[in-house]
Amino acid sequence: MDPALLDRFDTCFKNQKIAVIGDFALDFYFKLTTNTNEFSVETEKEVFHGKAPRTYLGGAGNVCKNLSHLGCQTDAFGIIGDDLFGREMIHQMTNLSINHSSILIDTSKGTPVYSKPMEELVEYHRIDFGTTTHINKTLKADLLFQTSLQIHSFDGIILNEQFLIPLLEREDLTTIQQEIKASNIFAIADFRSLGKDAIDVILKINLKEFSKLVDVEEHTLKDPKILEKSIKKLMETRNKGLLVTLGEQGIMYADQSKIVHKNAIPIKGPIDTVGAGDMVVAAFTAAILAGANEAEACEFANICAHISIHKIGETGSASILEIMNYKF
Repeated sequence: MDPALLDRFDTCFKNQKIAVIGDFALDFYFKLTTNTNEFSVETEKEVFHGKAPRTYLGGAGNVCKNLSHLGCQTDAFGIIGDDLFGREMIHQMTNLSINHSSILIDTSKGTPVYSKPMEELVEYHRIDFGTTTHINKTLKADLLFQTSLQIHSFDGIILNEQFLIPLLEREDLTTIQQEIKASNIFAIADFRSLGKDAIDVILKINLKEFSKLVDVEEHTLKDPKILEKSIKKLMETRNKGLLVTLGEQGIMYADQSKIVHKNAIPIKGPIDTVGAGDMVVAAFTAAILAGANEAEACEFANICAHISIHKIGETGSASILEIMNYKF
């Protein structure tokens, strides 16, 4: 990427103010040994050993973390529990200078956690906490009201939905999109199940999610002609663009006037793709708000994702300094 453009990004990112609203979680990694030959006296079952615990912001929190690493001013809007995981989340946000004044605490709810035991470099069975708990309706109404009051003060907003029982529901999205249109600010959504309803914001979507949305087999979409035809057909039902992540095939952006495709950078050695989509959303958003066109923003997102996935056993990220010094 042009060094002059990176220099411009570095300057512009520091002046951006971006809101992230959605499903905040904590990623909890630890090394797991299951073959220990040690048995519990009480249960007579083999004891597993854990070590090297570490935590990272996950879900919408990972998007905030990525924006912070790029140098953007970031505000978090979500609901978590009053527990040790929630306190760790707030601690990490504070260290990353993420404004968490709009993170509300639900004393009846556990903080969502993705617990990830690692055997060598392989993630074992994940244990999730708090992702299937219903949100307190009154508390959510307060959060959405705060979002509505503050939305005019942001340069852009990122909407996130990934839990089985998410913060944002269809009726919430309808209201938020109306406010985004009225505010005329940049907005992008990364949704697992609400994609068909996110028509007034850019929709970031991976190939598997896109396949379900257009009802075309995923393997069929690997044919560029079929993929482009499917994208054009979906765009007939949308008011804003699509950002489609294609794994090793890169990233594609489409709107009513154009389709842009940027190839991925060839991988080098082991990779861990967990959180790569969050990095793409953060990088694309920051680049567009810095004045980049869609092709430049896709290229920048590809670079950030490439650096991110080569960080094993964590939800990786990338900074401008890393990009400048990285040997591709």
